[in-house]
Amino acid sequence: MLFNDGGAYETSMGVWSRLVGDVFIEWVKADRNLKWLDVGCGNGAFSELIARSCFPSHVDAIDPSPEQIEFARSRSDAKDVNFRIGDAMSIASSDDTFDIAVMALVIFFVPEPPKGVSEMVRVVKKNGLVSSYAWDTVNGGSPSKLITGHLAEMGFKPEAPPNPQVSEMTALNELWSNAGLVNLRSDVITVERKFKDIEEYWEISSLFPNIQKIVPQLSKSQITELKARMEKDLTVGKGGMLSQTARANAIVGTVI
Repeated sequence: MLFNDGGAYETSMGVWSRLVGDVFIEWVKADRNLKWLDVGCGNGAFSELIARSCFPSHVDAIDPSPEQIEFARSRSDAKDVNFRIGDAMSIASSDDTFDIAVMALVIFFVPEPPKGVSEMVRVVKKNGLVSSYAWDTVNGGSPSKLITGHLAEMGFKPEAPPNPQVSEMTALNELWSNAGLVNLRSDVITVERKFKDIEEYWEISSLFPNIQKIVPQLSKSQITELKARMEKDLTVGKGGMLSQTARANAIVGTVI
């Protein structure tokens, strides 16, 4: 699954990415002046957070999509990030190059997750950190769970990540352990996003990459039905604002 629309991704998943990324950065507790690698950087939302919040000495960020890389390079707070086209399964960097490598909301898209983790281990120095966080898609933690669930009930089949099972906490710990990483820490990150009304929620959720493919198939009456279904499941807060929570599993380990 390749995402090519950086602008649409920014509106839909980019905001979610920053919400969970802020919490992850606080949780991972990486030192300053480190050399970072962002694997599967997409449109650069997390790379920009690294540059803005972590005081890195250098940031490399790779993604297979030229369109996403182009969008990432336009980010005002990521001008010093080295964005480049790259493959998580075969990282074009020498052994022992980075102090920390991260897969942010990516590992379930990697064709062979163990290979992806082993590549991060290879390019990270001894005593460096290899980390990831991923929406708990199997257990309903993804921001897209609400709309994909209702579309499925209506007879549509939104595309799913190729390896959703690796987002589970047990699977992540097993992957990191099998890769030879030590001093493992893992935790659940829960974030909330607010929407002014169901129209805003629809405008945003309809831009999820797997939903974009289905929207042209929906009639006006089906869209109305879908909005009504989703509105019933969203939390209504002060002033009629709607909100949704999402949940990601995070892990970090040390290279020996």
